[in-house]
Amino acid sequence: MSHFGDNVASFLKNAATQLEELQLQTALGKAELADKLEEIKKEAKDKINHIKWDVNSAVEEGKETYEKIKSKVEHLQVQLALGKAETADELHEQKKKISAAIHDVKHLISKD
Repeated sequence: MSHFGDNVASFLKNAATQLEELQLQTALGKAELADKLEEIKKEAKDKINHIKWDVNSAVEEGKETYEKIKSKVEHLQVQLALGKAETADELHEQKKKISAAIHDVKHLISKD
């Protein structure tokens, strides 16, 4: 489980870094910024699907922990599936919710 946790933590750190980089790119136009967020969301969705598979196959004990992780990952998937942000406020709100969901998953996994 340690290897799994390290992989997930690494992915989440990378995703958080990408989101921070996105924030720094606010000088780009709204359309370019929104497209970058969509690209990050697609990459994250692909990784989340892989993480879900890892969680399903790796967690044989601790059903309660498994359910918490699964719930947090599913919440993150919901945030990543939100439609394309059309305004700067929507973009900021999506970034905030995705960052919070990433933090929740990372925090829960780091407890193991």
